[in-house]
Amino acid sequence: MHRFFSLGVARLAASVAVFHAAAAAAGGTLLCGTAGDDLVAARAGLVREWVVQIPFDSAGWTLENVSIGDGLVVATSGDGGVHAVSTGTAAGMPRRGSVLWSQRIGRPGGSGQPAGIGSDVVTVARDLDIYAFKRADGSLAWRRSFGRPSTGSVVPAGDWVYGPLSADGVMRMPTDPYRQPVDPRSKPDGDRRRGGVNDTKEASLADPLRPISLDAGGRVESAPIAYEGGVVWCTEDGIIVAVVPADSKETESEWARMEFDLGAPPAGPLVVRGSTIYAATTRGDLARIDDLPPDDIHDFSATWHVVLPQPPDGGPLVGGGTVAISLGDEGIMAFSTETGDERWRSCLAGRLVSVTGNQVWCVDRVGRLSSLDLATGMPGAWMCLGSFTLPVANTVDDRLILASPDGLVVSLAPRRTVSAVPAAAPPEPNWKPAEESPSPVPAAESAEEPATELETTET
Repeated sequence: MHRFFSLGVARLAASVAVFHAAAAAAGGTLLCGTAGDDLVAARAGLVREWVVQIPFDSAGWTLENVSIGDGLVVATSGDGGVHAVSTGTAAGMPRRGSVLWSQRIGRPGGSGQPAGIGSDVVTVARDLDIYAFKRADGSLAWRRSFGRPSTGSVVPAGDWVYGPLSADGVMRMPTDPYRQPVDPRSKPDGDRRRGGVNDTKEASLADPLRPISLDAGGRVESAPIAYEGGVVWCTEDGIIVAVVPADSKETESEWARMEFDLGAPPAGPLVVRGSTIYAATTRGDLARIDDLPPDDIHDFSATWHVVLPQPPDGGPLVGGGTVAISLGDEGIMAFSTETGDERWRSCLAGRLVSVTGNQVWCVDRVGRLSSLDLATGMPGAWMCLGSFTLPVANTVDDRLILASPDGLVVSLAPRRTVSAVPAAAPPEPNWKPAEESPSPVPAAESAEEPATELETTET
């Protein structure tokens, strides 16, 4: 009986997939019955925050990349479009899911990288150029041309923009090229420029965007990530390199360089949480690396390391004190972020995409969005992807971001459960009763029933 029921569910899922594929081929994106449907999302314990159609020529081009940042999602399209979508909730910010601005760069069909999102600018590398747009209104802040294309995303971090532009170098440029030139003694470790103080200042004034080449330690595999006021990246040989502001006042440089050898190429992007880095390798390693600075000296240290039974399929995801990793056809495993102890193992095979609240989501082998309980690994809900086939892995926050090639982007958030707060005591009256002996009150009338605490669920 169970076998026939499973076959029926599989046939139903296949029929729905065929239906949506036919609709997509006809030029339309359907929400009904897919993960973008608010009713379907609600059954899976999620809330549809917003849905937006990215404005570009979807008849001739497709959406290429979707980048997720703090309060902003930036999508790039094949026609050279760069589109910023507001996701913030602070007062005075534009409505969530609204397109803040759109710009056109490069040539249609050119080679582009995912956008980098900073606090002031959004940077995009396309063809041989790097563009920086002001985050607030999308106006062009600056543009820099190089004789070679970028090998990865160009990412703003603090006052600088970092981009891997050669086989063994990371170029650093100022976020605001027209600010007061910095003291050359503050240049990061690995700076290949030479010259005195006057030469550096004159060069900065003549060319505000003059880049500084940092030694990458090898060819950069994963895009740079903002880290402790600086930046961190990983090479294709598994060398984690970080350049951060130095704490010690005794050093000549105001920057410190740290390196950690994973011993094998990375299986996917690094995940950064504060000063902690989680990394997986193609050899089957999963490790937590921390910056533990004793005596104001920065240095990487491995907090724990586990050997996986199978080389992983992609990098880890972190949420709720748990780090999850996909082992391809062998399923998914989860470990404690504190100790590295194994928490659970599931036979569900798929590519991890996001952690939302108490669920970890993957695209399973049938092509559905499937979830596992983050604490126990028990199977949860599943949803049909429909036309949302553009891969978007979210390691930034607890949102499930879905995108279709024709430009429809949806954000799903975990449903929150909030306990009611006991009502505050009424204010004291501003009048004083007359000083007289109170009349006796019967005990039965003076007794009060104890207040009861209620719990409400916010959907």
